[in-house]
Amino acid sequence: MSKVWAIAFNTFKEAVRNRILYILLIFAVVLLLFSGVARELTISAQEKIIRSLGLGCINVFGLLIAVFVGIGLVYNELDKKTIYTIISKPIDRWQFILGKYFGLLLTIYVNVLIMTIFFYFSLYYQTFTSDEALAKIYASYPRGQTPGTLQHLGYLAAAMVRSAGGTIKTLCFFPDQVTANLQIVILMTCLELAIITAFAILYSSFSTPTLSAILTVFTFIIGRGNEDIIRYTWYLERKGLTSTAALMKYRGAQFAAHIAPNLKIFYSDTSYRALSDPPVVVDYYAIAYAVVYSALILSLAVLIFRRRNFK
Repeated sequence: MSKVWAIAFNTFKEAVRNRILYILLIFAVVLLLFSGVARELTISAQEKIIRSLGLGCINVFGLLIAVFVGIGLVYNELDKKTIYTIISKPIDRWQFILGKYFGLLLTIYVNVLIMTIFFYFSLYYQTFTSDEALAKIYASYPRGQTPGTLQHLGYLAAAMVRSAGGTIKTLCFFPDQVTANLQIVILMTCLELAIITAFAILYSSFSTPTLSAILTVFTFIIGRGNEDIIRYTWYLERKGLTSTAALMKYRGAQFAAHIAPNLKIFYSDTSYRALSDPPVVVDYYAIAYAVVYSALILSLAVLIFRRRNFK
């Protein structure tokens, strides 16, 4: 496995130098930090909206990183002819594919960690500077007096320090009421991204970057709607497969539902419950599903890559 990790770390270094990665990360961080604007635009359920926006940013930008960085990992080696140098060394092709996969996954998880840090910080800061928190501060002053500019700036600075402390505490697995359940939701997001990353590597092993991007995005969309596709097949079955068109729709929907991963298990129940008070427990079935499915997709990628002729 030392060769796999060597390729993985080299892939990580290459991905870090990718400009697209920085553009996506900066845009995600800016969106997270300005999530407080959503609080001003809503009347009720402000905390839930901020949480939903933050979790959505982490999920969407994690997907974009997997797509725009992952689709060219294998193709670039072929295009630049560096694959000849790699395969001439005592490195098996399965080690090359696994190394690329773990390197890309490491890149995605590091970026998810960075986005999570800013997400937690934003949540704490919005809590400490909310209207309710400021009202309590103003109530402590004598009647008719309000804090001056320096006092207000001092409170905002203290709120930033407290937000940083709360973020560190949550990252050390000591969440509180502000960040309750969010760690499990982010874990489910990482599992979902592990499957999408495996597909990105698979498509990159036999197609061009443009086609790989399209296929990866389609896989994500179909995977998110997998359960809805299954319900659609039930609807067609109840309606009756009396025509050729209906039969083709039924077979096509069945094929898509059975081939694509069921990504809805990573967010359907967990994400909704994370926005409420009841605690969310780790779904070990989802963990096992992600590991097994990713392994199967990577095995298919290795099989395809082994059959490629580079001469």
